[in-house]
Amino acid sequence: MSQNTTPDSQDTGPVSGPEAALLANGTLPGREALYALRDGEGEFYRVGGQVVTLIARGQESGGQFEAAVVTGGKDAYLPPHSHAESDAAFLVLDGRVELLIDGKRYLLGRGDYAYVPAGTVYAHTLIDWRTRFLTWTTGERVAAMYPALGVAFSRPVQPENADVSLDEERLRAAEAAADVTFVEVTIPDTPAARVTNDQVPTEKISYVLAAGTGERLVAAEQLFSFLQTQASSGDRFIAIMNEGPKGEAIPPHYHREHTENFFCLDGHMTMWVNGQEVKLLPGDYLQVPAHHVHAYRLDAPYTRFFGWLVPGIFEPFFRYLGEPYEGHVFPLNPPAFRFDRVLEHLDELDLQPLGQGNGPAT
Repeated sequence: MSQNTTPDSQDTGPVSGPEAALLANGTLPGREALYALRDGEGEFYRVGGQVVTLIARGQESGGQFEAAVVTGGKDAYLPPHSHAESDAAFLVLDGRVELLIDGKRYLLGRGDYAYVPAGTVYAHTLIDWRTRFLTWTTGERVAAMYPALGVAFSRPVQPENADVSLDEERLRAAEAAADVTFVEVTIPDTPAARVTNDQVPTEKISYVLAAGTGERLVAAEQLFSFLQTQASSGDRFIAIMNEGPKGEAIPPHYHREHTENFFCLDGHMTMWVNGQEVKLLPGDYLQVPAHHVHAYRLDAPYTRFFGWLVPGIFEPFFRYLGEPYEGHVFPLNPPAFRFDRVLEHLDELDLQPLGQGNGPAT
């Protein structure tokens, strides 16, 4: 599906002046802005035996999405619940998580992905003593449940011997504050099944996806893997895993309609945002709203980062840029970088390229 975003009088061009400044002081800005957080930075809440580190709220995303990193020890949990309006997605960063989704139990490890559309009942239980996952929800009505469920905390790691229980009073308070309803369900006796699915659905349904799979495209030496497509999210967002070796920079550009989120997982990378350079290491997060000029370069022999783009209108770009790919590792002999095809279809894309080169995106 493509989006016709031909420039018109509403395209105000790149952000400039004070609004172009990169905010990177370790806290959430409280407004829609270009900002970065280092691994472990954000707003912390202890919820039972886990700590929820908010890295994006509705204030920061213009109401488009909210995101958090959840860290905890063995047996920490969130009981069965659903969201009336909000979709949820998960990417496991460390350890193992058991997800109950619509009455089925799944065991997810590092790199596994899950999607839960609005109205679907789900729950999670942490399996290992050091477990972390990234989660985000569409809209702006879910993050408020965390302060209602827990208490403000001072760090992104739970205390030793934390009480994992959650009382009814806090569950009811969360329901009053956020788009969440906690429900009683029967947990199946069958053990959780290790994730084996390797296909992204072609319709909007709940699913889990094994690490290293999804629909894969290769563009020059970089491997792009769709973990979520427009079809599977109802156009609400797309999710991409990007990996590759040290290489040349993706040229500076900006988007008129969508926000792009970068979360580094392995290696290290350099980004230029409105002419300002920022290095991303594993666990670092950068949010780039519409109209902010950005470029990036992979700097390690192996670098991997995860991105989610909201709304989900930018999928055609990747299909023009890359070629379908059956491999699971970026190629030794890469194909041509097909930016020529991107330029041929530029009138269909939410993309404004500004130039070439490895330097800052000015």
